Amino acid sequence: MNGPATATLAPMRYATLVVNRLRANAPFQPGAGPNGGDFFLPWRQLRERFAVEGIELNTRDVNAGRDVEFELHLNAQRRVDHPLSFAYLYEDPIVRPINADLVQLARYRKLFTSNEDLIDGEHVIALAYPNDLTLREVPDFRQRDLFCVLIASNKALLRPHPRNLHHRRIEAIRFFEEHAPDRFALFGPGWDIPAVAPGHLGRIVKRLHEWRRRLVPGAPAAFPSWRGTVDRKHEVLDRARFSICYENSRGSPGYMSEKIFDCLTSGCVPVYIGTSHSRPPIPEDCFIDGDQFGTPHEMLAYIERIDAGHFAMYQQSIREFLASAEAQRFTNAHWCDTLVTRILADVQQA
Repeated sequence: MNGPATATLAPMRYATLVVNRLRANAPFQPGAGPNGGDFFLPWRQLRERFAVEGIELNTRDVNAGRDVEFELHLNAQRRVDHPLSFAYLYEDPIVRPINADLVQLARYRKLFTSNEDLIDGEHVIALAYPNDLTLREVPDFRQRDLFCVLIASNKALLRPHPRNLHHRRIEAIRFFEEHAPDRFALFGPGWDIPAVAPGHLGRIVKRLHEWRRRLVPGAPAAFPSWRGTVDRKHEVLDRARFSICYENSRGSPGYMSEKIFDCLTSGCVPVYIGTSHSRPPIPEDCFIDGDQFGTPHEMLAYIERIDAGHFAMYQQSIREFLASAEAQRFTNAHWCDTLVTRILADVQQA
């Protein structure tokens, strides 16, 4: 008699993820990433999603010596060796010009981006930056002990650009420090030194200021409103009624980072500037359009008039949006499903 049948497991298939110079599967580690918190959560979820399809996603060093089916790059790279290479263009071309270099981009089988200047639906697929939009209970108006905050790094563009918004952040910070210091708190790395200027010279001056701080560690911070860094933004945003939420730049059409969604998921009302559209693709009753104000004085006067009832209306609109079908294209799940479905279909056809 024949023995019991044994299941035959399909051989593991491998793919490579290229995120900067990260090695040893660092992009999949909880708590890893440049912005603190769980910045790489979407990549970990993407790895899990590919695993369901029988594909193990690793960094290049882990896949050394293996037969790799395809590569997926975070942002366009100078090195594109694999014939089946794909890229998700996270950074706007203002920050990373190669992400709009048509000669370089032509080396990829497919690209995924929010940059509407590039999207054609065939070679370049529309895909917004992923966010964890899980609904949760958040504090109401009276439970928040911080009136207004700003969370950002003290950094500027390496290449000066007229659509840079770093100076707008500095303008808002200095205004609050002078006119309403008890109503404002600044968080993020680097604010113990003066504002960083754009360009290579600005980077050099930044290093000099950092060395000076090390030599005189007890000197007052350059920005008196600075409260230090944060690991998870919601620890601050859950306490704040309003957040000065300015993008690094007015990017390409469609560009919108995680900054505004960090506020929305905490029930904090963002004062937002950044889209190069007339308005961001979010309902207007979920945020305050910072472009409507001619001066920081006007902005402060406006948010000071928002009472508990008005604030509750903002929070209700935010909850409705986050639970809506319209918000799904900004979620981690949609991002993962789009990448896995489109990439595997292309690999199969190759």
